[in-house]
Amino acid sequence: MTNLLKKALLIVTMLIAKTAFGQSHAPGLEAMQLEDWDKAISVFSGITQANPADQSAFLSLGNAYLAKGDKANAIANYKKAFEAKTDAPMAFVANGRILLVQDNNLVEAEKQFVKAKKYAKKDMTTWRQIGESYFFYLEPGASKPNLAKSKQYLTEALDISTKDFQLQMSLGTCYKEMSEGGPAAQHYEFAQALEPQNPLPKLMLAKVYRIGKVADKPLINYNNAIAVAPNYSPALRGKAEYLFFVLGKYDEAQVAYKDLVEKGSEVKIEDEMQLANCYYLTKDCKNCSELVEKILKKDPTKNYLRRLQAYCDYENGQYERGLKTLNEYFKIVPQDKILPSDYDYHAKLILQTKGDTTLAINDYLKEIEMDNGRWKLYEDIDKLEWNRKNYCGALKVYKMYLDSVPTPKATEWYNLGMRYYFCKEAPMRYENAEKAFAKVTEINPTAPVGWLWAAKSAAFQDPSPDSIAVHPELANDYGKALTYYEKYSEIAGADKEKNKKDLLKAYQYLAYCYFVKVDTAKFSPVMDLWQGLETDAAQQQVIKEMREAFGKDAAPQPNGGGKNK
Repeated sequence: MTNLLKKALLIVTMLIAKTAFGQSHAPGLEAMQLEDWDKAISVFSGITQANPADQSAFLSLGNAYLAKGDKANAIANYKKAFEAKTDAPMAFVANGRILLVQDNNLVEAEKQFVKAKKYAKKDMTTWRQIGESYFFYLEPGASKPNLAKSKQYLTEALDISTKDFQLQMSLGTCYKEMSEGGPAAQHYEFAQALEPQNPLPKLMLAKVYRIGKVADKPLINYNNAIAVAPNYSPALRGKAEYLFFVLGKYDEAQVAYKDLVEKGSEVKIEDEMQLANCYYLTKDCKNCSELVEKILKKDPTKNYLRRLQAYCDYENGQYERGLKTLNEYFKIVPQDKILPSDYDYHAKLILQTKGDTTLAINDYLKEIEMDNGRWKLYEDIDKLEWNRKNYCGALKVYKMYLDSVPTPKATEWYNLGMRYYFCKEAPMRYENAEKAFAKVTEINPTAPVGWLWAAKSAAFQDPSPDSIAVHPELANDYGKALTYYEKYSEIAGADKEKNKKDLLKAYQYLAYCYFVKVDTAKFSPVMDLWQGLETDAAQQQVIKEMREAFGKDAAPQPNGGGKNK
């Protein structure tokens, strides 16, 4: 055999070996790229069992275990890699990894990697394995791997060859994990050029652009991957997740998840669950319920999916059925599977079916306990308590609501004032109500409502008519609502017919105050206003008597204000 023929046969043999390596290792290396450590372990374990001399498979298997945090199995496989062929360049790689992971001896490990480089020559797999030695190893006290060392070795390997697909993929991963999106994309593009029909580099490009929040490019690359491999589950799944979680395009996500479930080569039950979720969000409750039943037949432990059926029933007005479904759901689902939204829908279903308001309130409270970001529900609880006239209960939760409001609006101060005003058990109820209504007047001084209710609250702090009857001198303390009623009558007087009832009370209160103080300048005008609006004959007589007694007699009993409402 001539030397030329020998060289030709050697080249063919090397190409066949390289192709066989690529075909057998590719699924495992793909799993490593996708961080599917269990799949990588499964693939490389199968390879090492079939070929105990495959050092690269042992090294990759060790890395997969290390990525999962299993140092013992990682070291065991590095040792097997060494034992498989103790005089091969990869034996030095194995020794270096053992020194790193087992002994944290970086200096001696580096010496082993230098020897591996020396003898590797043009063996790109050895070069790549040297670089990947630092992918998952954490130095003592470090929170991240020393990827700068990986980058150093992998870029050195480019001097040997730029045409190695797996080397370009490893460099892409290295830069991606270093948050250097530009170089990561560049190396994935180089890999894509080397294997244009391989969907993996296109998928990894989509991931890089997704991390970098580059508009349009993630979808373009997901679609490119699907174009060359229509049943490639990672790309189908990546596209669906991107549409759902990042873009929030639920209609398009539904189509993408349906493609994944119907066409994907490796469909997970979680994919079907996400499709059911999409059906719910797009109001396709028929398909949602059917798919949930299908999933439950496969895996009865996924009973918590019944929530989607109940949610759909609520949205479609099937309140009784939805409530029944959720009641059954709460009985069979573990507590750690219950979501805040489950309590939310349960509460709404109770209210829609005219059920026990207390149960609905308890559901809302559980929801807030699970997710304090839902604090606005305190306002909903407040309304429920207010509507059933539990004013003190309303006050309690409304204060909780306001605790999270950065700057309360006038309406919120008004609501707080009303709850203090009507809660009989609240300490200093009228004082606190007055303060809240005073805030309303500060924010919106031209609105009569704040002045009116501040006046009503202040009036309850005046001496009572009975007290004044026993101790006439207390009449001098009467008038805490004076300023509020003056302002109220000034504003509300612009529409006397609309505000007649409250204006009459205001005029009565002011008239009494001015009578006691013998304020001639203000007494006569307010009496004129009162008399002009008053239609009750008995009150007209009171007006007449007060005019006649002004400045002469003792003060009459207060006839207006808070005590006589």
